[in-house]
Amino acid sequence: MKWRLIIQILVKEFLQLVRSPAMAFILILCPIIVVGIVPLGLSNKTRLRVEVVDESYSGRGREAVTALSGSPQIARVGQSASLQASERRMDLGEIDGIVVVPRDGGEYHILADASQLVLGRDVAYYVSRQLSGVQDDGRVRTHALFLSGAGNTHYYLVTMLSLLIAIMGCCLATLSVVTEKESKTLEHLRSTGMSASLYVFSKVLFFTLIGLGELTLGLVIARAGYSLVCAGPLLDYYLLAACFLFALVNLGILVAVGTRTLVRAIYVLVFLFITLILLSTMFAPLDNMAPFWASTRFVNPFFWIADGSWKIVLKGLSVTDNPENCLVLLGLGSILSVINIKKVKKLD
Repeated sequence: MKWRLIIQILVKEFLQLVRSPAMAFILILCPIIVVGIVPLGLSNKTRLRVEVVDESYSGRGREAVTALSGSPQIARVGQSASLQASERRMDLGEIDGIVVVPRDGGEYHILADASQLVLGRDVAYYVSRQLSGVQDDGRVRTHALFLSGAGNTHYYLVTMLSLLIAIMGCCLATLSVVTEKESKTLEHLRSTGMSASLYVFSKVLFFTLIGLGELTLGLVIARAGYSLVCAGPLLDYYLLAACFLFALVNLGILVAVGTRTLVRAIYVLVFLFITLILLSTMFAPLDNMAPFWASTRFVNPFFWIADGSWKIVLKGLSVTDNPENCLVLLGLGSILSVINIKKVKKLD
């Protein structure tokens, strides 16, 4: 009998969601933008702009230009007669590196734009490798298991998939609960004898299913647009995503129950999202954080979904290889569920 009631509630949630044409449009448009368009601007594929300054006024400058032009990582190579002019262009962001041919005929000097450390490192590595004629540095080996696609596009794609299901699951749950509070629908549902635990469970179940549906659409777009293929078991990836949504949907419900209006809920949710995402290592390495802030990852669901997704999708591991990701997410979701149930009971 209870399962029949749950199915009826899920049908009610679905009709309430798709009744608005704008909401149905968002369900389709969000995966296209987040997974199909945004990653186009996030790739770290190296395309450098280099300029050669020949202070020796010999043929070595032309030789350097010819050598650098043969590198697929260097997009444009120019030649300048003045180091000061080249440095000015690098200050303006017009070039990424300068190769100086010294007057005494010694080794090349490489000046790199290190305002972005990754860019400066790439200039030093690719330019020196091209000029020295070394095509393979024996000290550096690229493991195929950790390299997927051109540049870092697939790395960011996995991150965007996690953000997609977080946005659609958590935000829609918050919107649904706040709307029912403001319209007094929640009071009517509770007056029918629906328990607080059933109310929370139905919300979590429905928006978890919505999030998994969005994940499926996102994976289709990633496969068609960027040739992303899950290296590990796809079922394990869905299991990890479900555990993540269990925690995030409960977080959205907690924000909705704890705020009085939709505007306040949006402010709180945006603040939480920005904070959790920036501290999750999605866009910054863990070693770049201070020890205290790095330790917050243990209660940050975005860290666990990012870490688990990279391992499953890119490295081919399974849930059994790193069960802590799912276990922590389930633990966080369970704690939030208990809090939500208690708060919904207090709304009577």
